[in-house]
Amino acid sequence: MTDLTFLALATVTVASSILALEARDLVYGAAALGIAFLGMAGLFFLLDASYVAAFQIAVYIGAVVVLILFTVMLVGPQLGEPPLELKRLSLLAAILLSLLLGTAGAVSSASAFPGPDNCGSGCDLVGLSNALINQYGVQLEFLSLVLAAAVIGALTLAKTETKAE
Repeated sequence: MTDLTFLALATVTVASSILALEARDLVYGAAALGIAFLGMAGLFFLLDASYVAAFQIAVYIGAVVVLILFTVMLVGPQLGEPPLELKRLSLLAAILLSLLLGTAGAVSSASAFPGPDNCGSGCDLVGLSNALINQYGVQLEFLSLVLAAAVIGALTLAKTETKAE
């Protein structure tokens, strides 16, 4: 059952990564990127790395995808009606993706993922948290500064593009 779960999560991750690269609309690309990150988090859960999976969800889905969507919202949508063929293709892709995600959800809910109580002696979340704060506190602060600079840069780019128009 674990192999089937891995295959489902890997398929979702790879397919949504390809969709994120090939998306013509930034909103759809950001949504596909979020699904790819969610698939990666599922793979981390499958590897019993629930702490890393939680960081994957919090940082990448919660911050990066929201930052991309926020930038798209500031820049504004592209005007124009997509061709009918593109609408049909999008509908087909949405149906296939829904089926794929539904199957992946059914498979992952049918398999038993161990919770934090079943982690065993090798899982010391308190020790890992203390190591992140005490030993790597400076690196985490630099990471927060880099993320803040990315937000400021995205806002500056969005503001510059609106002034040029």
